[in-house]
Amino acid sequence: MMRCATLRAVFLIALAWAATASADDELGNVAHVVDGPYGLCYARSVPLYGRDPFHGPRQQGHTEIHVVGEGEDTLVERHEWFSQTLFLLCRPGTEILLVRVGPWHRGYDPRPDHLAIAFYRGGQLVRRYSTLDIAGDEPSGGGTLSAYANVAASVSHYRVFSAGPEMVRRTVGEGSARREAWVITATTVDGRELVFDMATGNLR
Repeated sequence: MMRCATLRAVFLIALAWAATASADDELGNVAHVVDGPYGLCYARSVPLYGRDPFHGPRQQGHTEIHVVGEGEDTLVERHEWFSQTLFLLCRPGTEILLVRVGPWHRGYDPRPDHLAIAFYRGGQLVRRYSTLDIAGDEPSGGGTLSAYANVAASVSHYRVFSAGPEMVRRTVGEGSARREAWVITATTVDGRELVFDMATGNLR
């Protein structure tokens, strides 16, 4: 009877591990189009095809920004990278704001070369945060897959955001300077809410 119970426990553990492992599989990169909230422009992001879409480089490809016209649309920016998650803000008379979110990174530990989120204005990079920037370098103290606290690691990947990023309208500023603005919000694994200025990438 003890042997049966032991075998059953081993079977359940193996089943749980298999379910976790299968749930940890990446989706292949897929070309997609994202528009801004006012419909004035859109981003077209295309991965580098011809490679294994499940295990190849996650950010290779290109992203184009087009402004919508009465006739043909106009290509105004081109970036030599692919992103599965983008946010875009276009308004008359202002520079285009583009936010790029990094992929679901492989491994267990945040690194300075692993992109978490990046901000572009007028086609130029203005601020970049790595996964290590977001998580911080506090050690986990053991007992987890990651050597760092503030990281959620699975059997083969890790994340530093528990929710978001999202593009939302918020009231910002104080007193007479209070106004409505589009911002990027995200919640870290340890529960901190981050609010980024879209134009500068700075934390509010």
